Amino acid sequence: MRKKMERAGGCAQCGECCKKLRITTVLSHLIENHGSVEEARAYYSYRGLRLTETYPSIDRALLEADIPCNQLSADNTCLLHDQPDKKPLICHKYPWFQDDIESCGFSFRRAP
Repeated sequence: MRKKMERAGGCAQCGECCKKLRITTVLSHLIENHGSVEEARAYYSYRGLRLTETYPSIDRALLEADIPCNQLSADNTCLLHDQPDKKPLICHKYPWFQDDIESCGFSFRRAP
């Protein structure tokens, strides 16, 4: 049985996760609809999206677009960071699993 990963740490307020739109999708549905990861990658690239990562073990794929959040200030800080009631739920939950942002204050470890 696979051990669940748990998130540790906290937001480093680097703003990197706000510079791109990141969409998590179900990998098996993506393959079912497009036939293969390569076909999906081509399809999304024609529409300005990048299929950046696939995680077969958790049936997930990541799509990205260069669309920054309109709440990201010029100095890369979130204008809503200190207003949790206005900040979208997804921002509170991000990241759900290890991302490619080196400056992120969150890390993941196997749950005990």
